[in-house]
Amino acid sequence: MRNIPYFPGWNVVAGSSVGIGFGSVPFFASGFALLAGAMAKDFSWSQPEVAKAASIYLLLQTVAYPLCGWPLDRWGSRAFALVSIALFAASALVLSRIDGSLWQFYLAFALMGIVAAGTNVVSYARAIALWFNRKRGLALGFAASGQAVGSFIIPIAFHTMISAHGWSWTLVAMAVFELVICLPLVALLVKDSPKPLGLLPDGASAETVTASTPADDSMTVREIVRTGVFWKLAISFAIMGMSFYAIAPNIVYILTKKAGLGLADVATIQAVSGIAVLFGRIGFGYLLDRVHAPFVGIVALVLTSICAMTYATTSVPMLIIFASILNGLAIGGDTDLMPYLASRYFGTAAVSRIFGWFLFAFFLGAAIGPVTFAQLSATFGGSDLPLMLLAGLQIIPALLFLSIGRYRTSEASGLSGAVAS
Repeated sequence: MRNIPYFPGWNVVAGSSVGIGFGSVPFFASGFALLAGAMAKDFSWSQPEVAKAASIYLLLQTVAYPLCGWPLDRWGSRAFALVSIALFAASALVLSRIDGSLWQFYLAFALMGIVAAGTNVVSYARAIALWFNRKRGLALGFAASGQAVGSFIIPIAFHTMISAHGWSWTLVAMAVFELVICLPLVALLVKDSPKPLGLLPDGASAETVTASTPADDSMTVREIVRTGVFWKLAISFAIMGMSFYAIAPNIVYILTKKAGLGLADVATIQAVSGIAVLFGRIGFGYLLDRVHAPFVGIVALVLTSICAMTYATTSVPMLIIFASILNGLAIGGDTDLMPYLASRYFGTAAVSRIFGWFLFAFFLGAAIGPVTFAQLSATFGGSDLPLMLLAGLQIIPALLFLSIGRYRTSEASGLSGAVAS
């Protein structure tokens, strides 16, 4: 097959990386604790009250994810992502104007949770799955690595701006950045499919297609939801979401109350974790093209378990930093795994809808995580038990990953570590 010198699919990856890097996931995972901490200090809110906003946001974003699938499969990644970025910026402006009412705080995060779902990987996974086959894991990894860049920049930028100008102007600046930087770059770079250019996935020319090319054996949504593999993956992702978001919004509490660190230290540790996410995204993406993906998922679970146990058993700064690096590496595998597994086990025809349901499961668990962890911490008076329970919980998805078998789709044939069945 004739290969073109430069494959424009990598432009799609670059544009996706910008959109994902400054979407709602890195904003919430890395910026919420600092932003909400500043607001809580101004308005005398308690930690459980702030945690409720996190759960409201995550619950509404959870509901929104499955709703993204149909318009994405109908209208494509580019249009849906652009609308989502604009609405995300508008919701940040709404949040910047609250006046101290908890109900306003909750409603603003509810709005953001609904409109910002499309700023994340779900909007771009379909385009990447259509542009890439054999390098799909690596392409997803590079695209999702933008989230790591955002996770590094956001806590430092938020801490600096909140200290200098307050939380309200920080939100305004974020909205302007979304509209002036992110939206134009996504519009320029993200294209929905290689077909208009006469190309196939990975840069092959459509002119060279032969009868021996494997046909697309994608399953319908109705067929997919009747399989055991779908439900095993959904349960696994729910537990993974609950585990990560039990820690992320409560990280200020964990590190200041239990480890005795200051807010500046927490911001630095969050930034270090963000760098680890970058390596995790690319590293896990590389592995997904070479190792059976459920085994890669188990590696991420082991890292999460070690992180939770470390937070529970030490206050030594270097070990805390080590744990945050492991946590960053672990979350680097989650976003890559969901669309990759959806496309390999079920095909690309309905990948947005199935990925949307996996995200629904992930964030359903995530919505439970923050408040459950906060309540357990309050009930047991700062005990290490909640973190130890979190570490042990990773056994369940590990066993489910081991039980799902080989890839199904014909397009996965020939991949190392997985034979289509």
